[in-house]
Formats: sequence, C-alpha cells, structure tokens
Amino acid sequence: MSGAPLLARAGLLRGAAALIAGRGGGRARRGGGGMAAAFSSSPAAAAAAGGGAGAESGGKPIIRGVCFDMDGTLTVPVIDFALMRRKGDILDVINSWPEEERARAYAAIAEIEAAALADMKLMPGLHELCEALDAAGVPRGLITRNVKSSVEYFHSNHLTSLNLSPFEPAISRECAFPYKPSPAALLHVAESWGVAPSEVVMVGDSPKDDIVCGNRAGALTVLLDVDGRHSAGGAGELSGEAAPTHVVASMGELRRLLLERYRLLPPLRDQRAAAGAE
Repeated sequence: MSGAPLLARAGLLRGAAALIAGRGGGRARRGGGGMAAAFSSSPAAAAAAGGGAGAESGGKPIIRGVCFDMDGTLTVPVIDFALMRRKGDILDVINSWPEEERARAYAAIAEIEAAALADMKLMPGLHELCEALDAAGVPRGLITRNVKSSVEYFHSNHLTSLNLSPFEPAISRECAFPYKPSPAALLHVAESWGVAPSEVVMVGDSPKDDIVCGNRAGALTVLLDVDGRHSAGGAGELSGEAAPTHVVASMGELRRLLLERYRLLPPLRDQRAAAGAE
C-alpha cells in the first residue's frame, strides 16, 4: 500500500471509501432528510413502556442519560461511512497490516478527517434536542471512532456558539476501549453517570455498531435513519441484536419520542444533590 498523496478536497473525501474498497466510489448520505410521519418502535419498546427496567410503577419508563454516535448522528455525514461499513471494518483491517503500512494508512485517514472538519455541520434539530435534555438534567455523552481532535473541533466550533455544554464523557478512538459494537465504552459512560444501563439510550446511525452496542449493554436503542432504509416493514428492516428499540428519521423526531414516551430525569445522585441543596 502506497502513502496517500496530497489530494484535493474532493479527492480526499473519495479517498476515504477507496482506502477500504481499493477503488473510488460511493456517495455520502445527506443528513436531515424529510421527517417520517411518526417514529416506529420494536416489540422491545412496547415491553419497556409496559414497565420494564427503569420504569415507574404505572408510569412512563425513565431515561437518565443519552449517549450518541458522532459522525452521521450528531453531525451530517461528509465521508461515506455506510460504504466503508459494507466493505469491512477499516480500523480492524488497518490494524492487521505491517507497522509501516499501518502508519501510512493512519496518516491518510488523518488527512481525510482533517479535510472533512471544514465541512462539518450539525444534524438538523440537534440544538433543540440538546436543550430539551439539558433542561431535564439528562447528561449527554458520545462514543465515536473519530479522533479526539475532531471531537474537540465539534465542541469548540459548533456547540460553544449555541451556548451548549460539551458531551461528557466523549470517548474517541484513542481511548482504551474496544470499538463498537463492544458495549464496554457505553457501560463506562453509564457508570460515570451513576446510571443503570437500562435507563440509558444509545443513539446512532449504524445498526451493526451503535445499535448492537446499545443492545449488548442493556440500554434502549434508537436508530437515526434519515434515508428511511430501515423503516418498519421495509426491505432493510432489522432483526436480532441489530434491531433498535425505536427508529427515527430526524433529531426532531427523536426529541418528540423522548418527551412523549419517556420521563426524562437526572441521574439519582444529581437529584439527591439538588434536594440536599434546597
């Protein structure tokens, strides 16, 4: 494998897919597509609403924390991550290469990711969703395979101007956790909040990574499906560990889902601290 040349911006973005496939191709999804008429729910959602773990007796299920994927979830996708996933797991593939080739590949990825930062945009509706969670005292975390510098750019260049606090914890690929779909990072996030996994929601756009991760952790799961590929009854309907609790088409739908179907509360330790301060 040869080192990545200094490509023009468009070439860099195409190169992201080529790094896996060995050839160019693929087109990035557009974020913030049209809203579906209503969010869809799996049988697991009905079970939760009926009084499963985290539910009050006779009331709505409780949520005390929400964790997000970043690329394609919190931000509109620039690189075609869907194509990469179909071709294989890029990081696992690269980690199997000899050290010299691995170093060149990571340098190429860093170049691609740096170019993508300039085009980073928040997913439509994210601002309002964050405000709703913050108003309820529900912590927000993120787990991404992107690098720490990209997460810091996201926080400083997009959240600060909206008077939103950073996502915390924010786990990037440099952190000492196996990548999703392992539930290890999500379990760490829940523990850091002092919240049971059953009272946490994992939100992401990848069924095989984000949704499997959340399901293995025992959390509620929401698939952000802006293209409608996995809507109920569709050809891409999911099953097994990849089946989410809910499917939504936008951040606006996710906000309505959480406010209508669940009771949003701070972690118990935060509630107790607030009560003691009164």
